[in-house]
Amino acid sequence: MNNTIKFDNAHHTTLPNGLRVMTCHTPDANEAHVSIAVRAGHFYDPNDCQGLAHLLEHMLFMGSRHFPKPNAINDFITQHGGTLNAWTGTEYANYHYSCHAGALAQTLPGFADMLRQPLFEELSIESEVKNIHAEFEFKKKDDLRRLYQIHKETCNPEHPFSKFSVGNNDTFSKHTSLELKQRLKSMHQQRYCGKNLCLCIASPMPQKQLDALILQCFGGLSTGQLASDTWPPLYRSDELGIQINIQPLQSAKRMIVTFALPPLQNDYKCKPLNYISHLLGDEGDGSLLAFLKEKDWALNLIAGAGIEGDGFKDFNVSFQLTDEGLENKYQILEALFSYIKLIEKASGEAWRYEEKVQLDTLALEYEENIKPLNLITDYAQHQFVFSPSELNVLRTTIGNFEQAVILNALSYFTPSNIRLKVISKGVNVNRTCAFYEAMYSVEKISKDTIAKLDTPRNIASLALPPPNPYLGSEYQLALPEPGFHLPNKLIEQKGYRFWFAQDQQFHSPKGDIYISFDAKGFSDSLNAVAAKRIWLGALNDHLQAKYYRAEIAGLHYRIYGHQAGFTLHTRGFTNQQTLLAAQLMDAVVSFIPNQRDFSHHKQLQEQALHNALLNKPTNRLFSRLSVLIQRNTQAPIELLDVMSEISHEQMLDAQERAFDHYFAEAFMHGNWNTTHANEYAQSLSNSCGNATGIPLSRAVSKLPTGETLYHHVNCKHDDGAVVLYLQAPTADLSDTALCMVLEQMLAAPFFNALRTEQQLGYIVGTGYVPHNQHPGIAFYIQSPEREPKYLLDAMTTFLFQQLNEIEFYRFYWPTIQQNLLKQLEERDLTLSMKSQRLWVSLGTQDLAFDRHLKLAECVKNLSFEEIQVFADQLAKRERCGEIVLYSDGKFPPMHCPEKRSINSIAEFKQKIPYH
Repeated sequence: MNNTIKFDNAHHTTLPNGLRVMTCHTPDANEAHVSIAVRAGHFYDPNDCQGLAHLLEHMLFMGSRHFPKPNAINDFITQHGGTLNAWTGTEYANYHYSCHAGALAQTLPGFADMLRQPLFEELSIESEVKNIHAEFEFKKKDDLRRLYQIHKETCNPEHPFSKFSVGNNDTFSKHTSLELKQRLKSMHQQRYCGKNLCLCIASPMPQKQLDALILQCFGGLSTGQLASDTWPPLYRSDELGIQINIQPLQSAKRMIVTFALPPLQNDYKCKPLNYISHLLGDEGDGSLLAFLKEKDWALNLIAGAGIEGDGFKDFNVSFQLTDEGLENKYQILEALFSYIKLIEKASGEAWRYEEKVQLDTLALEYEENIKPLNLITDYAQHQFVFSPSELNVLRTTIGNFEQAVILNALSYFTPSNIRLKVISKGVNVNRTCAFYEAMYSVEKISKDTIAKLDTPRNIASLALPPPNPYLGSEYQLALPEPGFHLPNKLIEQKGYRFWFAQDQQFHSPKGDIYISFDAKGFSDSLNAVAAKRIWLGALNDHLQAKYYRAEIAGLHYRIYGHQAGFTLHTRGFTNQQTLLAAQLMDAVVSFIPNQRDFSHHKQLQEQALHNALLNKPTNRLFSRLSVLIQRNTQAPIELLDVMSEISHEQMLDAQERAFDHYFAEAFMHGNWNTTHANEYAQSLSNSCGNATGIPLSRAVSKLPTGETLYHHVNCKHDDGAVVLYLQAPTADLSDTALCMVLEQMLAAPFFNALRTEQQLGYIVGTGYVPHNQHPGIAFYIQSPEREPKYLLDAMTTFLFQQLNEIEFYRFYWPTIQQNLLKQLEERDLTLSMKSQRLWVSLGTQDLAFDRHLKLAECVKNLSFEEIQVFADQLAKRERCGEIVLYSDGKFPPMHCPEKRSINSIAEFKQKIPYH
């Protein structure tokens, strides 16, 4: 089924109460998508109750007139094959959901009721204040949140952006529950009205029927008034031309140059900022990044992202720096302004702009991974800014060259109009930000520096990009050939295997090539894995500038490590992809990092491993679970010691061993014919001269049944956290289906019981978690309030109760079964998704390429009595292996039986049997 949404023929109407509505007819879609935007973001919070808009968003889920129970609306939409979510931003809040195409008439009235008639019960208010505070505590050590708060404290304090948007116990506890209720009702009555809302729906429902449904659901909203507040400037003159020094928690060295701009929404036809960010973000030879990397000043550069609203826009150029780059930050600034001058001088060269238009046209014409609900959400909000005629061409207007518009945008890219953030552990600081306790300082950039940046020196090695050599003039489709809709083995020889399948579904001039290397030299010890990580980092860095222009012309590549070696993956347009893949293969087998590259990337890997240890407890626990279950996966904490000791010679030795003897398997899928595939298969075989090995094991640990193993993970975070993992006895279809079913059955009750009712933490959930296709179920909680022992007891109490009362779920089984079947039977949405599924099937020896359909058949034939038997065996601990991973946080250590505690990862892996 097709979920493509065409906005160029969207239907626009305004209800009598002022609600603006945009609908897109999608006759072949199997889903409906709904979003409503309300001009009621945190800018409208009262000064003495900051976070109120966020609390209001939470409260709409806590019961309405027709769905009085908390989260009942979520459950209702889930029963109709959908998901419901919301967010609160600066000026806007947004509520959005998707559902089965035929379920819109049933779900839209409930969605409207949630927005129109919330209950605001005081007990629920108290509960959600706790949840918001837990959310705040969870993000308290997030460097992005800390950066955001410092941004708020260094802008115009009269501008509402400076308000604390999240809310927590401190902001809400100044008011009783009754007072909060009155404030919520007042904000809701004032803001959630027809003129202050915009609705967008994509659905196959006939237009007249949809119009009647919308009027029935939303016609009862009061008219009210559009919130049309005018704000003062986001930055006053003394908040520009400043340097903000910030100490991060993670080992980061970054510099962010922010240009303060007006919104520029009226320039949507020319899109000057897209063009400027395209040139500033170039990574090819002659680019700003290439110059900075050659100087060893910067590792990465991102141009364009920044906060924005209806009346303001930040344009950021963000640099990831080296130690030397930090010392030379003003020289980096000078290079930036030198490059901006080049863009300005070349602003009349229409060919460069037209090439960008061609790239954007191709990207839009052959767009993949479209997320319809995200688009609908964007368009709900766009209605506040654009007229109906503009809305219908927003996604089709790729660009009209207008030099005057580009020069107007560039006029804001001046040294006196910047805010410079320098983020590093070593900077001088003298202030602490509110709420997140991040240290920072603010100083004026000297007049001499501003003057120097105004007239930057000419840097000979900087140049704007030349014409893109990878941009094709036409993209043709290969003729379909019988028998190649699924992978065919073209070559099978010792150490090398090549598969090919032709795209006969998407009719797109694209494809994917996967080449996987199983190499003992890169996987048989901690030292080998450390060597592989450094080598991969250096290799990718070496290739970045060389093939950047291929990337922006729609030819993408990734070279990444896996537990047995590494994989090269190319994707995109097929007409030059085999050439790119061959060039990359040459680099893979011939590239040898020098001492400088080695030292540089060794340092980066150490920094990345240190930062991984600062991840949130739940993330750390799941990462460690993968390490314990998968034989050839290593923990960051184990790799750190090895990484610090490894030498350049040892890395070269590991690389030599890896390429002396390995197994290579390749898969080509897409818009090629068999002649082209055979030619490439033979060419790749010639490049893999040392492919004489065998595939390496992907074994998984066999956890014991009937007794729980325990593993403590030390984490630098205050929250306590627990993951309980149940491993199925086999990887057969029946065990896989039963795990998937039980996880789906328990997900919502687990969340409602342990988060909504017991308030144990902000991060509470379940997941179907397979390792190398071996099924399992995870239950997890991260809590700022309770120690791991309490969390584990709450989990197990819930599980035993639910498993022993599984009969309760008999009524819900048909709905759960239907939703699971929808997931399993869903057709591949994109060519790349299909390529990936087929590639995974090859890796798991599913050579019929239909495991997902067999699973669906298994779920379809599953009786509720079989689920009862499975639940009973789980309750008696007769079926699944069990492991508990936990982090104590600020709480006393959890005492576990010594005999069942895993103290050494290496010793555990040595002794445990494997599937």
